[in-house]
Amino acid sequence: MFITNPNEFEHYLSFIHSLVHCKKTFPEQVFKTGQHNYLFEEFHWLLSDDSWDMLKRVALIHGDDNIFMAVLEDQKSMDHFYQDFGYYPWVKIPLHISSSDYLDILADYPQQSLNDSIMNTASRVLWVSPSAKWMIYGERDYEIGVLATHKIEIKDNHMLKTWRPLDEVVLGWVSVVFPNQKLPDDFKNKLFRNYKNQMVNFS
Repeated sequence: MFITNPNEFEHYLSFIHSLVHCKKTFPEQVFKTGQHNYLFEEFHWLLSDDSWDMLKRVALIHGDDNIFMAVLEDQKSMDHFYQDFGYYPWVKIPLHISSSDYLDILADYPQQSLNDSIMNTASRVLWVSPSAKWMIYGERDYEIGVLATHKIEIKDNHMLKTWRPLDEVVLGWVSVVFPNQKLPDDFKNKLFRNYKNQMVNFS
């Protein structure tokens, strides 16, 4: 499931570059395409087996048969990873797998380096479908991930019960990485400017 072919890697790299600003991080707007609605979850939840049922359901709703997960690093780091281990930390995940299989993917590591699993080392991760109708960008440094989709395509709200629009709870998740757990005003304002939903009701 991991990408081992450099030509396939280049194909997916072009696809990802069409969807996100790969060098941007929170609170910047990372998504390039369309008018999105946004919901947030904690980053560590996304990198756990608890998130698999939700990921699978969102994919199925949009008619996808797989989910592509990519660790976002600079080109030099990606090239070094491939040269050292023979594959890229990018995965094409079929929907038929179980949550424990998903956890195995997250925890998988190169034989030469026990610590280099996605779960342990990934700082920025993108989950995206072949349809590109939904995407999740997650960032370890700020402890959050954001789902970008179109309201009309969310038909089963129960699967998103733990996801939240940008609110004080989400800001609380982010605040733990700052001194005294206090968000700088500039960071908070820019986050709201980029990810605040406009008159959206997910209930």
